[in-house]
Amino acid sequence: MNNQNGKERFVSPLLQKDKTEAPFVLETPKKTLEDLVLPEVTRQQIDSLLQKVKLHKILYENFGLGKVDLSGGRTAINLYGPPGTGKSVTAEAIANALGKPMIRVNYAEIESKFVGETPKNIKEAFRFAKENDAVLFFDEADSILGKRLSNVNQSTDHAVNVSRSVMLLELDSFQGVTLFATNFMSNYDSAFVRRIIGHIEMPLPTEQGRMQLYQKMIPAEYPKNMTEDELYHIVRRSDGLSGAEILNVIINAAAYALNREGIGCKVVLADFELAIEGVKNAKKANRQI
Repeated sequence: MNNQNGKERFVSPLLQKDKTEAPFVLETPKKTLEDLVLPEVTRQQIDSLLQKVKLHKILYENFGLGKVDLSGGRTAINLYGPPGTGKSVTAEAIANALGKPMIRVNYAEIESKFVGETPKNIKEAFRFAKENDAVLFFDEADSILGKRLSNVNQSTDHAVNVSRSVMLLELDSFQGVTLFATNFMSNYDSAFVRRIIGHIEMPLPTEQGRMQLYQKMIPAEYPKNMTEDELYHIVRRSDGLSGAEILNVIINAAAYALNREGIGCKVVLADFELAIEGVKNAKKANRQI
């Protein structure tokens, strides 16, 4: 194990032979549930699932659920919704609320060009999470929880099915907390859907949520020059934008003002309108590709 920038890095024995490090890093979560801008129903779902984890012993011993839930009470949580709605940040906040480190896994990082390596890396991820009592977070999870292929014509098809079968087995035996995040939940195999105890939708922010996002993400030093009515106008114009896109609007608006007036600039309504238009045009173009 190496230590880089305060993070513990696990070097998989499977990959040490070519001196390549496996992508498993113990992260100390910084984001909290208080940092999140979420609809009340989403927050309630998260709170309920956190209680399920924290009160596991009472539920499965005192309340007898261990007799009927042969899985032993595994906790797999799925965060789904459009890009930029805060799924990764929410996963970090959940790990923080549980007082556990987090291991962030991207399927592209564990997939191997060598036949048989990907299933071994999946096993290593679960083993490492168990060893360190860590929350295991799979980002872009549809890549690994996708539907198994019924017509296997090539060795690569067989390898995909093997990897997904190994994922099912590891998930069944893992007693810790597993988090998944996806933009494409419809791609999930039904076997994985059944094993996930909580599916939490991460929607685009409402008007109230957008106002909160602007208020949270505009720094005190930000040189804005707008009335309250103009801010409400910006919030309404931002309908359909995600939190990540609103951050881009804030950054781009400041860049427009800086380019126009230099360091002593003031970011005005027109800068925000231009930035919003740019983000919306990019979204529209992306949908047409």
